[in-house]
Amino acid sequence: MELLNFSVGQVQTVRIGQDDVKTGYVKGPVAEPWIITDEGAEGDRRASHPDKIYAFARTGYDYWREHFGLEPGCWPDGFFGENLTLDVLDEDALRVGDVFTLGEEVRLFVAGARNPCIKLAWRMGQPRTFQRTFALSRHTGAYFGVERAGRVRPGDRLERVSGDPAMPSVTDVCDMMQGHDAPRLEPLKRLLAYDRLSQVNRLLLGSKLDAAERAGAFAAGRWRGWRPFTLQRVVEEAPGIRSFHLAPDDGAGICAPKPGQFVTVRMRGEDGAEIVRPWSLSSFSYEPSDYRLTVRRQGGPGSNWLHDASLGDRVELKAPSGCFAIDMGGFRPVALVAVGIGITPLFAMLQAQLTRPDAAPVFLIYGARTPGDVALRAEIEAMAAERPNVHVSYVYSRSDAAGPPSRITAEVVLERLKPLYIDLHGRRVDLPWFEADMYICGPDDFCETLKADLVAHGGNGDHIRYETFSAIVAEAAEVDAAAVHFARSGVRVEWTAEGGASLLELAEAAGLEVANDCRAGACLTCRTRVIAGATTADLPDGCTLVCIARPKTAELELEL
Repeated sequence: MELLNFSVGQVQTVRIGQDDVKTGYVKGPVAEPWIITDEGAEGDRRASHPDKIYAFARTGYDYWREHFGLEPGCWPDGFFGENLTLDVLDEDALRVGDVFTLGEEVRLFVAGARNPCIKLAWRMGQPRTFQRTFALSRHTGAYFGVERAGRVRPGDRLERVSGDPAMPSVTDVCDMMQGHDAPRLEPLKRLLAYDRLSQVNRLLLGSKLDAAERAGAFAAGRWRGWRPFTLQRVVEEAPGIRSFHLAPDDGAGICAPKPGQFVTVRMRGEDGAEIVRPWSLSSFSYEPSDYRLTVRRQGGPGSNWLHDASLGDRVELKAPSGCFAIDMGGFRPVALVAVGIGITPLFAMLQAQLTRPDAAPVFLIYGARTPGDVALRAEIEAMAAERPNVHVSYVYSRSDAAGPPSRITAEVVLERLKPLYIDLHGRRVDLPWFEADMYICGPDDFCETLKADLVAHGGNGDHIRYETFSAIVAEAAEVDAAAVHFARSGVRVEWTAEGGASLLELAEAAGLEVANDCRAGACLTCRTRVIAGATTADLPDGCTLVCIARPKTAELELEL
């Protein structure tokens, strides 16, 4: 690795979207002498960033130029905010703690991986989602610390003199910081034990430690298939809304759900017909003894059955599943936006967030018709009263109890998140609204429209996740029989309307294993490509949901 250029910058204020941001990101090459001091590149000024030296390579320039389809030489050295421009840099081979000489005088050590911020997306003229694209690219550059200061010159070689092959690489660190799931515990502990780790990396990775230590709780007690549970307790929450506590019949342990997940419930109607529905879990514990469902009576057979059930009635459950879950290792403040019964998975997220040591602030924005329609209100307000980092606000569409009647919009969310902040070692640091990790739950059109409007206002779509209430509804079958070919497995079977099996049940009866979670057309886990023919649950992208689909044509070929 050879040093090609040396860049510095001064702190200046730039306009990013609707915000004025102070930054030392804009850098450019300077003439010799090139001096590296204990504090970094001589003449360089940083607005707030604590890492001393950032290195990037011409190979990285080439990668991103080709990525965007640009001409060679379109960016000057220093464009990515680096101090040291090298000819090559292999982030996969670069390990945290590696010590290098640079020229005859300087010694540097790898402090960590770059965590790209909004200033990178601004500099590249890209949406804020580019931050994640950059971080996972394997062409990110790296942060270095200064072990021995001195002068460097063009052509100086960066040569490794020591390192620990057991330490994670720079790309490993990028993956850990960007991942939604908890990283593996041992590599994470090894990083956090390194006393010269980048302070930025330490902040982001330290927030994931508790999640990594508790990750086993989500696997312990899991089961396959259906398991009988008994209704043990019912609580009136609001008009038409009740909470139902279900405990396993066998008295054995049950797994901790990831906060925000659902369970699939199987009930039997009066005529013995099977009713299957997915419902979000509305509570969270690492050691649950039962599961709580908070359900609105909506007039369908599933919610009617549950609301009419008596203590001691039995149902069957599949283990908790679903990918709409809060990042238990996230370091950003959390914004939870709920409409109506959409509070159920978000309440579990709120509980889970507050189990974390030094939990980041949580902002709950809850939309309902009137104060009387707010489910779980007593529990929400008890948590807010006990925890100063929980901020709750209500938006009522048919009451003036919280101001003029209105609905949740992007403008309302931005207003309620104005005091967004994070506590950094006892010091409050104010943040723009778009730095929150946001979770939205409500009707389809509400979630989709709100996310689109927030992105249009400058939000980062990678930090905004949502789940909707509705499931896809299958059409009625139009054939009495069909020949079904599962192409990948080479299995051919006959389906009959008299049997009434779904395509998922047909596949399982033929010995095929098909990934599925809800069996109700809600989670999309069983999405399968239709090669030929049609089903009663076809999707616009050429796939079908086999858990609720039946053949619609006499000949049907699926990718399974």
